Amino acid sequence: MIRKNSKYRHIGLQVHIYESSTSKIAFSELLNVNHFSILIVKSGSLYIQIDDKEVTVFENELLVVPIRSSCEILIMSDQLQICLVSFTPEFIFENSIRIQHIGYFDFYIRKLPSKIFIKNKDLQHLIFLFEQLYRKTRKSNKQIFKEEVLLLSFNLFLYVLAEKYSNYFQQLNENYTIKEKLVLQFFKILEMNCRKHHDVKYYAEALSMTPDNLTKIIKELTEKTAKRFIVEAIVLEAKNLLRNEDLNISNISEELQYINYSSFSIFFKRHTSLSPSEYRSRLNSH
Repeated sequence: MIRKNSKYRHIGLQVHIYESSTSKIAFSELLNVNHFSILIVKSGSLYIQIDDKEVTVFENELLVVPIRSSCEILIMSDQLQICLVSFTPEFIFENSIRIQHIGYFDFYIRKLPSKIFIKNKDLQHLIFLFEQLYRKTRKSNKQIFKEEVLLLSFNLFLYVLAEKYSNYFQQLNENYTIKEKLVLQFFKILEMNCRKHHDVKYYAEALSMTPDNLTKIIKELTEKTAKRFIVEAIVLEAKNLLRNEDLNISNISEELQYINYSSFSIFFKRHTSLSPSEYRSRLNSH
């Protein structure tokens, strides 16, 4: 049976390492329909149906399962061992260090499962990061900064994974759908312009389409609106700027194109429940 202590119980995040089970149902339940799932087969093999597509995953292969995918384990070898991390869209976007370079995480917008074979050297690196992430989840809740250390480990894992995935999956660039390419372009434009441009209209015009159409496509692929991504990008930029104590908050509000401190403060508090000064004070209190 699945080891009960192998899963870190956190809203939006699940971590499993070296899972082994004789129950196909138990394995299927690990793949939460409301999560993105990233699975590495360390030994053995797995034959799985994801929606209407059947996929066989062998040793040294990595499988990305899109959110909202129905999964059923059809066949599994006796010696099967997997490492698995899964998370909700909200978790990744709320806890990612920065939204920059989000284009590297293209597997988050794909609607179909994707699989790659990983060379031993790269596999060992990913397994090591899995182990590090897992160990952080097992630390006592009394440990100072447990949450912060866990999230840093999670981000390190994701960035290394994205690099490996990108290197192995470059040949699939031609297989992006038109909508997937458009969403990736939107993320790149947002990365460069979120400080100065806050309206969907700007990004829609940059992509030669209407705001309604842009929002419809982004929501279809990510389950979030274009405006929501813009707001989250601005909040992340604001948080990063507030970490710099050499910048006063009035300067930050100007940098983010708010007409005055008051309008920036209202926006920031609406989306974080803290005023900019309160957020900065909390940073300084740690």
